[in-house]
Amino acid sequence: MVKLCIALSLLLAAVVSAGPGRPGGPIVKDSCTCFEKGNYYSPVSSDNCRSFTQRTAFLPAETQRCPHGLQFDVKTCVCNHPENTVCPYHCPRSYSAPAHYSRSCSQNGNTYRQLPGTKCHQFTQETAHLPPQVHSCPSGLQFDLQTCVCNYPKDTICYTY
Repeated sequence: MVKLCIALSLLLAAVVSAGPGRPGGPIVKDSCTCFEKGNYYSPVSSDNCRSFTQRTAFLPAETQRCPHGLQFDVKTCVCNHPENTVCPYHCPRSYSAPAHYSRSCSQNGNTYRQLPGTKCHQFTQETAHLPPQVHSCPSGLQFDLQTCVCNYPKDTICYTY
């Protein structure tokens, strides 16, 4: 009986530690966003990650609270014990484009804008039902409004410096 309990404990530990590496598990998009099962999740840093925002296409964003004593963990995309979680206090707030700033491109129901002040290294993505979310281009690339993708600077017109 003791051997069975030890074996089950080891099996449970192996399954829990597999976490994000398991096939079909969460994908960490950046230090503030993870993606799993068609949804994007981000911790609410202002409340010490005790709540999180869930976003999906065609539905409004929704903020949910973790169970008492837990914090949202971007690495596993679930509420977790605080000692196993890093709360990213540096997460940027959602960006809302100023009324005078209208340059954008659209693709597959998404609207994209270059983020002012980033030399086009960052951009926002939004839909009619989701607020703008900030994304970064890979190193050395800029967001191109002509193609709606991150592109080489020599092939990009940067409207916002």
